[in-house]
Amino acid sequence: MNQTTPHSELIVVRHGESEWNVLGKWQGRADTQLTDAGRAQATEAAERLISDRVTIDLVVASSLSRARETAEIIARHLRLDPPLLDDRLVETDVGAWEGLSEREIEDRYPRYLRDRRTPPGFEAPEVVFARTTQALQELGTRQGRVLVVSHSGVIRTIRRLMKVPDRRLHNLEGCHFTSNAAGQLVVGDFISLVSNARATTNDSV
Repeated sequence: MNQTTPHSELIVVRHGESEWNVLGKWQGRADTQLTDAGRAQATEAAERLISDRVTIDLVVASSLSRARETAEIIARHLRLDPPLLDDRLVETDVGAWEGLSEREIEDRYPRYLRDRRTPPGFEAPEVVFARTTQALQELGTRQGRVLVVSHSGVIRTIRRLMKVPDRRLHNLEGCHFTSNAAGQLVVGDFISLVSNARATTNDSV
């Protein structure tokens, strides 16, 4: 990991493994809980930051339980204040796809996933991008390094609309962001805070 701290640096990662991750269900705004494996991942992530001597000054999280608990575990292990919660960092509202597996989505909405089409009620990428980048830009004005625990659909939507390479994210994976002199977000490298995370459903098209 890069140990040089610019004016502001954000490490934005997906939460730990959730109950619906294990079941292969799209979560969206459903307030699902972490599994025991997800809690262990959060602990491992904190230990990884400590062993790599990556100093975190603040932890911030989506207000959904799976992200909030991940952030709470990490903050506690890093001996930091409880995470700040921000509703703007919650997962994409996936509308009628909430609670469905990819197979069920394909059965009910043939070729939608392949063609990156979405059903009625699915939150528009531009709306997700606007709310989440506003939150990240505000955090980017702080001194130091901020760890943000959010969701795969959020991170991938930001990357796509910023026209940088995108890929599926395992739990506790994400990427770096910095804020330039003009206050604009700059996307950095991918990052993984756990050694072994199995592939799980990503709420992103």
